[in-house]
Amino acid sequence: MKIDYRIRDDFAEIIRCRGTISKVVLPEQIGRYPVKKVAAYAFSAKKGKEDTDILVYESPEDIMFGENERLLAGEEIEEVIFPDTVEEIGNYIFYNCKMLNRLEFSDSLVRLGSGAFTGCGNLEFLTVHLKRGKKSCVKEILGELWQRMDVLFLHEGADTHEEVQAVRLVFPEHYEEAVENTPARILFTQHHGIGNNYRQCFYSREIDYRKYDSLFPLAAAQEKPEVLNDMVFSRLTGPCGLTEEYRKMYETYVREHPAETARYLVSRERSEYFRCMSNQELWSRASLEEAIEEASEKGKTETLSLLMNEKHRRFPEIKKKRFEL
Repeated sequence: MKIDYRIRDDFAEIIRCRGTISKVVLPEQIGRYPVKKVAAYAFSAKKGKEDTDILVYESPEDIMFGENERLLAGEEIEEVIFPDTVEEIGNYIFYNCKMLNRLEFSDSLVRLGSGAFTGCGNLEFLTVHLKRGKKSCVKEILGELWQRMDVLFLHEGADTHEEVQAVRLVFPEHYEEAVENTPARILFTQHHGIGNNYRQCFYSREIDYRKYDSLFPLAAAQEKPEVLNDMVFSRLTGPCGLTEEYRKMYETYVREHPAETARYLVSRERSEYFRCMSNQELWSRASLEEAIEEASEKGKTETLSLLMNEKHRRFPEIKKKRFEL
């Protein structure tokens, strides 16, 4: 990958990137300068005028495979990974990046330019490395996006020997509608969807897990089963900040929706979800039989075998004794 950059005091600012693949992994350092900033419109194809007062960094692999390189901007990028050194991204950095789907960064990133995610309707996944505490810029990013967002918080801490605690949270979609009160000639905004409520579950840039969990009854009344199950199993398998009260609430949802849960688990095929069902004894005979039937119909043999074993373990068949005269 080729990187256009400039030197700002004691750090490097990335201006543009060129390469051959849609996944962009930015370096922590260029020469002896740490990469602390990514400039305005860096990944946008709508930049008016290209910079001329720049330096060019060329990665070793680009020297070997750089024949088909292209400007990595607009619809040419699908995933961007910022290094831990990046503290600031510029205005409209991802403007109209319609194919951008994943973004990864750390809690070093504290300053976002205005309109950074305008036109990023396909962005679905955020991964944030929490190395210095629990604060991040996730709230600001979510505030610019209306679509459903899945955020993976990796609580890493300053001690590299500590086990990383992973928490995936689902933030449902929402949208706003301008409604006119014609007689009064007044426009007012109506909010639709529970997503806006979930985006308020932050206090001083830190996720408030208790407030997040408290909203689930509202979500259960509005969201689709697939979204609800994603929320439930994300919390049960990543229980950071999960109180006993809310753990029981999520488990109750699973028990009260056996058919929906069974179909969901078979479609996802995530081993940690099956372990959760077994360890917390959430399987009922009805949900297991539903899951077994679904796995059989879908031809998912490994899942079917796992479910059959679980059924034999949880609900062993008692053979009737036969007496012959």
